[in-house]
Amino acid sequence: MLNVLIVDDEIHFVEAVKRMVDWAGLDVANVYTAYSSSSAEQIFQAHDIHVLLCDIEMPQRTGLELLEWIRQKELRTVPILMTCHADFRFAQEAVRLGCSDYLLKPLSKEELETAIRKAALIANREQERMEAQRNKLWWSHQQDMNQERFWTDLLSETIPANRGDFLREAAARQISLCGDAEVLPILLVVRHWHRDFRVRDRKLLEYALKNAGKELIGKLSPGNVFVPVGSEAWLLIMPVATDRRIGESGLAMMCRRWVEFCRTNLYCELTCYGGQAIPGFEVSSMLHRLLKLDRNNVNGVGYVSLEAENRSVDASAALPDMSGWAALLRQGVKERLLEEAAAFIGSLRQRLDIDSRYLLAFKENFLQMTHAVLQQQGVQAHLMFCDEGSLRLSEAASRSLADLERWLAHVVAKAAGYAQASSVGDVVEKATRFILSNLDQNLSREAAASHVYLHPDYLTRLFKKELGCTIPEFIMRERMKLARQLLAHSELPVSAVSMASGYANFSHFAKLFKQQTGLTPVDFRQSERRGGANGKVEIASG
Repeated sequence: MLNVLIVDDEIHFVEAVKRMVDWAGLDVANVYTAYSSSSAEQIFQAHDIHVLLCDIEMPQRTGLELLEWIRQKELRTVPILMTCHADFRFAQEAVRLGCSDYLLKPLSKEELETAIRKAALIANREQERMEAQRNKLWWSHQQDMNQERFWTDLLSETIPANRGDFLREAAARQISLCGDAEVLPILLVVRHWHRDFRVRDRKLLEYALKNAGKELIGKLSPGNVFVPVGSEAWLLIMPVATDRRIGESGLAMMCRRWVEFCRTNLYCELTCYGGQAIPGFEVSSMLHRLLKLDRNNVNGVGYVSLEAENRSVDASAALPDMSGWAALLRQGVKERLLEEAAAFIGSLRQRLDIDSRYLLAFKENFLQMTHAVLQQQGVQAHLMFCDEGSLRLSEAASRSLADLERWLAHVVAKAAGYAQASSVGDVVEKATRFILSNLDQNLSREAAASHVYLHPDYLTRLFKKELGCTIPEFIMRERMKLARQLLAHSELPVSAVSMASGYANFSHFAKLFKQQTGLTPVDFRQSERRGGANGKVEIASG
């Protein structure tokens, strides 16, 4: 069933057309009317219009201008133009804008219905074409999902990795595979993002990454399938035609172009690991070989072939002596320490005989050295390095030299300020500044100790030595100072003074205040105001 829109600035003409035509006989469900181009646009935005009957000459905007708007919006509408003037220029423009008919007023019933029937036929064909296109896209999407599920089940060994089960399952799922067909697996891994993206934005970039791969690799072999094999890792499975083998040089060139495109346009470091042509049922074993290449690609090479499996690894490669680095860390000379560490990592980039196990051993030694230096200063390392950012960098540190260098810079930046021997007074000053800046918060000795990465008991001993009081005693003393100041010099209600001093429970605040001053908060305020200039208020420091 079709929708028709009649547009003419003559209301009587529009009504006459509505009465004249046998709309049901033309398979028309709805007839909409408008008396100007702007009104017609509003109807287009609210309904699907299949056939348009439109006058050319109308005030403000002509029917030709309305057709131009329809064309710009790419609407699937078949237009019929009506006019009182047999002007060749109008007819020529109508043809350019895709009109199916150009009618001269006055119109007969037969002439009008013939034009509408012709336009309806065109509209129906367009609907059928669009429906076929939607069905094709849906089927293509279903086929892609079907193939992805098939290969995922093979990789997870839900489908046994032998030729018979492989072919039987492929036939059952309508996967087109020849008995002796081979595939070429390529492992793709995003090793690093140059920016922090929201999850939704990252998914869009991953979609663009796969589309770019289909464009580039599709030139070598159509019918590729992307199968997720981990976080930000996919296995690209390429069918290999017997009469069109893919050369290693061609594959390497396409993969390097892909890597460069991702670095330049998608803000990520992509690495490709090229396998070799194998029977489809052997994909799982090939994936394990490619994943091993990824674990040992510590130099972050953009394209790695299976030939790298034959590279020898020096299991006895010496780790650096870090005693000098420990001394630099104690002295707080972080720039020099980072320079020396970066120089050592730079020397590793020239070597091809180290793998991820070497980086892991280096990382553990460096972390042990850092913890030992921090321990000498009474700093608790877990308070410093257990935040989400630190853990994420630590997890990635043994993947590549670049990741290791980022982790080193992070560790040194956080540790240098606390590894250097500081006076007791400096540590206590940092803690008291934190307390004075957060008197209205839920303070505790644990929170103050965490701020300076020390154990609460140890910081309490430092407070007693420097200030002659414990941390809770210092907090209460400063809160009472602040409360006296606010009561004497502000118009805040007593309940607001209680909150500003860090006491959510007013009764508890009033009780403590009376214990400290001998007066209730209200009596203290009245006493201060009666005392006038003679009253002295102790101001909270900081």
